[in-house]
Amino acid sequence: MTGARLTLTRLSLAGFLAVLVLAWFCYRPAFSGAFQLDDISNLAGLANIEDSSTATDFILSGTAGPTGRPLALLSFVIQAEQWEQGASAFLKVNVLIHLINAVLLAWCLYFLAQTQSVNRHSAVLVAAATASAWVIMPLLASSSLLVVQRMTTLSALFTLLGLGGYLLARSKINARPGAALAGMSVSLAVGTLVATLAKETGALLPVFVLVLEVTVLAHPTGLSRRQWRVWQWLFLIVPTVAVVAFLASILPFADWVVARRDFNAWERLLTEARVLWIYLQKALVGIPGQLGIYQSAPVISRTLFDLPTMLAAVSWLVLASTAIVWRRRFPLFALAVLWFLAGHLIESTVVPLELYFEHRNYLPVLGPLFALCAYLLLGSTQRRRIGMAVVPLFVLTSAYFLYTFASLWGEPSQASRYWAIKYPESVRAVTTMATYQLAEEGPQRALVTIDRFAIEHPQYAYLRIQELNVRCLVAPKRNHELVLAELERELPDVDFTYTAGTMLSQLFGTVAEVQCNGVGADTVKGLANILYSNPRYANDPLYGQFHFKLLAGISRQQGNHAASIENLRAAISHRPSSELNMMMVTALGGVGDFVAAYDFIDNAQEQRPGNPLRAVAWQRNLDGLRAYIGELERYSQSEQSNQPDAGTETDES
Repeated sequence: MTGARLTLTRLSLAGFLAVLVLAWFCYRPAFSGAFQLDDISNLAGLANIEDSSTATDFILSGTAGPTGRPLALLSFVIQAEQWEQGASAFLKVNVLIHLINAVLLAWCLYFLAQTQSVNRHSAVLVAAATASAWVIMPLLASSSLLVVQRMTTLSALFTLLGLGGYLLARSKINARPGAALAGMSVSLAVGTLVATLAKETGALLPVFVLVLEVTVLAHPTGLSRRQWRVWQWLFLIVPTVAVVAFLASILPFADWVVARRDFNAWERLLTEARVLWIYLQKALVGIPGQLGIYQSAPVISRTLFDLPTMLAAVSWLVLASTAIVWRRRFPLFALAVLWFLAGHLIESTVVPLELYFEHRNYLPVLGPLFALCAYLLLGSTQRRRIGMAVVPLFVLTSAYFLYTFASLWGEPSQASRYWAIKYPESVRAVTTMATYQLAEEGPQRALVTIDRFAIEHPQYAYLRIQELNVRCLVAPKRNHELVLAELERELPDVDFTYTAGTMLSQLFGTVAEVQCNGVGADTVKGLANILYSNPRYANDPLYGQFHFKLLAGISRQQGNHAASIENLRAAISHRPSSELNMMMVTALGGVGDFVAAYDFIDNAQEQRPGNPLRAVAWQRNLDGLRAYIGELERYSQSEQSNQPDAGTETDES
């Protein structure tokens, strides 16, 4: 019997190793892929890294979340020299992190499985099976293939390290309670902090552990009930309440948030109830054509009395209530439900993010997956036989789907056409296809695509800004009045997107270089003001910052320095930033107003961010600007001292 169990352990480990190799093979076709979506906006600063100082500024100045996610940015800085070479090197590192996470997951699940009163060999089996099914799951592919989502997978890495350390220390709590509690506390505190500095979802580590404690982990016998309850309150319940309190502080959404997103907090919750079921369905059957980042946005649920919404919401309420009430009677069921919901606590509740992204399931899907594998492989002989057949079949099917999906991802031009046909309502899919059409088929084809989509979807008519930009580049002497008229008519009602501002900036860059018939800097300014009159844009602080920054650039290009400085002040009043500080100081220094520049720097020091890491970057930026103004002032004084007096005769005179 012992020999059979040892053979089972070896087969489990060998099978897991084989799946890791298979996963790398399945992901390989995607390595020829390109940067997508937010990759450029978050990581373009890598091109400016020249030394440790610029690297530090990049690491500390992240804007992707409240923490700035400096540890994730640090991982990108290490690859800064590879930025210009494309996405391939970044994708390889991302997939490597995913494989490491699978190993860490197996380590965590081994300890967790042992809490179910099974022998070591069975624990190895269920840990290897769950980690194998997870690492090859197609639903999670975009977590690694969207380069910037390394923030998600790196945060998960630190979360799993913290969880593994916690479970390892807890396994000794009955024999050495003091040392165990110390190890559990350190693992939780350090793991949560480090994971959160990669992405804010790392703050869910105590919530995950709380789910384990109330479901599958037994009360330790080495501690009194009072001691255990006090420790749980300090390290599990209080952090969980803090997360919930943060979410509550977001409510209700500000009017400008509702205008920008087109949903309020209640509508987002209702919609996410449906979206969570979609995630689970795709976790079980990850058909490539249904996965990816270019999809039609989910229909927003406006009322609970819509039948699909009611069924989804009520079913989650029933499942959650049942899991809580019967958490000790049916621990695996409770773990599956509560872990999944806990994992979606931040990104799928009331934080006003976009409604759907598959990478949000990276850790949440672990609960249902482990529960299912444990139910099959740790149960009766009959269930175990079913599990030994189902798990390999799931892994092989997933491998095929993952390879197919990765192969499509690795051909971005071909993929752009596929997604635009598959999801013709997706503005991202259609505009991505138009970008490749412009490069490969010429401007006419791309313009037809944009024009047709804007006609069929007037809420996305801001795309005509890009159409006008292309027309100015390829046919600057033609008459552009028709496109301008359409923009002036449609911009006041278009949906919100920061991309519209980026398009205006690109158009301004074009007309500054190209003589475009009837389209100049004043035209761009006029379009910007029309868009800013749109209520979806008018009250958004970040867009307000961008709008006035654009106007400042236009005024500077026209030689109106006073208007440029005034617009910069307006941009800063909407949302201060280190970039705006630099623009303001250089503008003031450029006109020789050094006193105003120093005053601005002094005032800007009072506006430092509350985030301590960003505050450091803020101060570094201001110190550099102060040194710059000092050097500029000294140079100006030197130039003045070298100028001859007005009444002094020179040799030439």
